[in-house]
Amino acid sequence: MASRTSVKASNEVGLKKPIGVYILAILFIIAPLGNILISFAGAGVSNWYEPSIFFVFLQSIPLFDWVWLTLLFVAGVSLFRPHKLSWSFAIATLLFILCLNAYRMFYADMSSITPQYLKVFSILALFCTFGVLIIAFYFRFPYLDRRANWIKNIERFNLKTEVQINQMKLLTDSVSVTGCRIITQESINLKPNETVQLQFTEIHTLPVNCTVIDSTDKHVRLEFASGQEVFVGKLKSWLRTKTGS
Repeated sequence: MASRTSVKASNEVGLKKPIGVYILAILFIIAPLGNILISFAGAGVSNWYEPSIFFVFLQSIPLFDWVWLTLLFVAGVSLFRPHKLSWSFAIATLLFILCLNAYRMFYADMSSITPQYLKVFSILALFCTFGVLIIAFYFRFPYLDRRANWIKNIERFNLKTEVQINQMKLLTDSVSVTGCRIITQESINLKPNETVQLQFTEIHTLPVNCTVIDSTDKHVRLEFASGQEVFVGKLKSWLRTKTGS
């Protein structure tokens, strides 16, 4: 049990905090309330903030608007969890809201469009565009673990075993059923998204197809290609033997 705790702790240290995404998440969370208040303030009623009028305005908000406002709030909460699925959901939500408002703008009666509506639309469009760009910038290592499964978290183990890559014998630093991290003393000239073959001396006799996730002078992160069930089966057995799980 202690070894598993140390594995999880080392994984958290290996990833940098995406500060820009966290700031964006806070904006996501407060954006629905801000959008509602801006809309009420631009309705032309001077005392819109009085409870009796405010609740009438709330009841006039269409159900569909409540849906996308709720999606925006949920997307903000999900951004606090650095994961491929949660961040992809946030990007999809932003693109949906951007397309929705563009559609409304295009098909609206031009005589009914007020300067206040144009201002709100412009703010939303800029917010959605910059939001997508910010998330896309952080959608990579060392801010996001690209080896992670889309649905569930994959446990990684701090296990050392000999591997061979490009005729060089090296040691792993961590291993999971989806990939591994290899210790290197110097750069071995591997580029992200490059396909390589890895030989696990202790686990499997045949080479394993991998994709390079990250490569530095000190380590290489690899993701195992899909369709290698025989190797994965032997790897799981090896992990159970080493960890007792």
